[in-house]
Amino acid sequence: MNNVRGNGHGAGIAAIIISALGFAFYPIFGKFVFAGGASLATVLFVRFFIGAIAFWSLVFLRKSMKHLAKRDFVRIWLLGGVVYAGQAGLYISAVKFIPSSMASLIFYVYPVLVTVLALATKEERLSISKVSGLLFSILGLVLVLGVSFEGLNLLGILCALGAAAIYSVYILTSNRIINSVSPLLSSAVISSAACVTYGITGLIQGFTWNIAAITWMEILGIAILPTIIAILTFFWGLRKVGPTTASIVSTLEPVLTVGLAYIFLGEYLNSTQNIGAACVLSGAILAAWPRKKITISIKEAKL
Repeated sequence: MNNVRGNGHGAGIAAIIISALGFAFYPIFGKFVFAGGASLATVLFVRFFIGAIAFWSLVFLRKSMKHLAKRDFVRIWLLGGVVYAGQAGLYISAVKFIPSSMASLIFYVYPVLVTVLALATKEERLSISKVSGLLFSILGLVLVLGVSFEGLNLLGILCALGAAAIYSVYILTSNRIINSVSPLLSSAVISSAACVTYGITGLIQGFTWNIAAITWMEILGIAILPTIIAILTFFWGLRKVGPTTASIVSTLEPVLTVGLAYIFLGEYLNSTQNIGAACVLSGAILAAWPRKKITISIKEAKL
C-alpha cells in the first residue's frame, strides 16, 4: 500500500475535516461582520495582518526560513496580493447579496474548473475512483444548490462564481510557483501580500474602525478559524493523505457551511439539501478509501 495511506492516513483525514470546518466559518462570519458595519477592506486587512503575524512567527520559531529567490518571492507575492486577495474578497462579498450557504455551494464549482483546467494542461491524471468521488461530490452540490433561491441576486452569484474561477487559477498557478517553497513560508508571504493589498484598498476607500466589540470579535474569528487554524490543519493533513484526497475531502466544507448557516443564521435545510449532503459525504468516503495505487493529481496550495 502506498506510504501516503499507511502513515497517519486517518489523522490526516481528521485534519482535513477540521480544516474544512474552519473554512466553513468564513461566509458565516462574513454575514455577521457586514451586518455589524465593517467594510471589506477592514475585515480582510485585519484577517491577513493577523494571519501574516502568526505564519511569520511560526516560520522563525521552526527555523523554516530558507533562502527564497527574488523571482520566487515576487511571484508568490503577486499570487497572494492579486490572485488570492481577489478570491477572498469576491467570496466574502457574495454573502452581502445571497445566503452564506448558497455562496459556499456556488464557490464549490471550483473543483470542477480545476479538474477541467488540469486535464486540459495535462497536469493531472485521475483514477476511476477519484473521478467517481468527484462526481458524487458535484452531484451533491448540484442537489444542495436547489434550496432557498429566495434572496438570490445576480451580483451575489457572479461574486461567488468569480471567486471560484479565480481560485481555480490560483490552485494551478500555485502548483507551478510554490512547489519548492515550504507551505508555512508561502502562507506567510501570501498573507503579507494580501494584507498590503487590502491595506492600500482601505487607505483609498477608508477603513471602518468605529464598530462594536462583538464585530471585532467576529473579525478576529475570521483571522483565527478560516485562516490560521484551517490553513495549518490543511497542510498537515495534505502531507498525510495526498493532494487529491485532501481536495475532495475538503468538499465537506459547503456541507458544514450549510449546517452552520442553519444553526447561526436560520437558513433552511430541506430534504433535497440533505440528499445532496449525503452525496458529498459519499464522494469524500470514496476519496479516502484505501487503494493499492495512487495517481498523480492536483497539488492544491490552499490558503
